[in-house]
Amino acid sequence: MNLAVVMPVYNEEANIEKVLNEWLAMLRNQKLSFNIIVCNDGSTDNTLSILESLATNTKELKIVNKENSGHGQSCLCGYRIALVNGYDWIFQIDSDGQCDPKYFPHFLSCSKKHDVIYGYRIYREDGFVRKIISRVVTILIFFTTYNFVKDANVPFRLMKRDTLQKVIDRIPPDFYLANILLSILQNKHDDIHWVSIGFRKRFGGEPSVKAFKFLKHGFRLFKQLLKVRKML
Repeated sequence: MNLAVVMPVYNEEANIEKVLNEWLAMLRNQKLSFNIIVCNDGSTDNTLSILESLATNTKELKIVNKENSGHGQSCLCGYRIALVNGYDWIFQIDSDGQCDPKYFPHFLSCSKKHDVIYGYRIYREDGFVRKIISRVVTILIFFTTYNFVKDANVPFRLMKRDTLQKVIDRIPPDFYLANILLSILQNKHDDIHWVSIGFRKRFGGEPSVKAFKFLKHGFRLFKQLLKVRKML
């Protein structure tokens, strides 16, 4: 397997070194050909300097420094880089430590039979409110697109290149929660295989999007889904 691991990063100076080290250990143990494509989304803390320091001694680490555009569009940036560079599989995780590497070997096993594998967060250590928000997003997607997606914004997803290639250009450049729209498209066209996972607490620092702001983002998502649902 020739694998690109896409990791969007924004102001994660408290977490990024620990997160990368544990994922590098897991990926190397699997005897894979891989690179971790870290998309620094205009961080204003010391994240970029930490990344650049790590990259000097880590051949698998590729740093992309970009202007701030949000999590979803940063993921798309990494996906497109992976596609252009010919990786066979693309795996996306987040940079805050919530994605536990222990589930990755099972995802690899599933890739022998399935082209799109997503995690389904059956338990979460980041709070009841965020669990409720995920369920509300599922309901919102169903009533706007008639598509049932179990965990549309999960950051633990493994995708074969052709499944991603055929839908990525259908995501508008101004779609804020781009990973949610990608989930809808892949669920419709490639039938996502869901794997139960747990979701840890952040290693440190604060989330870039506070829970109380999800109401605002939910309304924005609703309007954007209504706008694009005819092309789904």
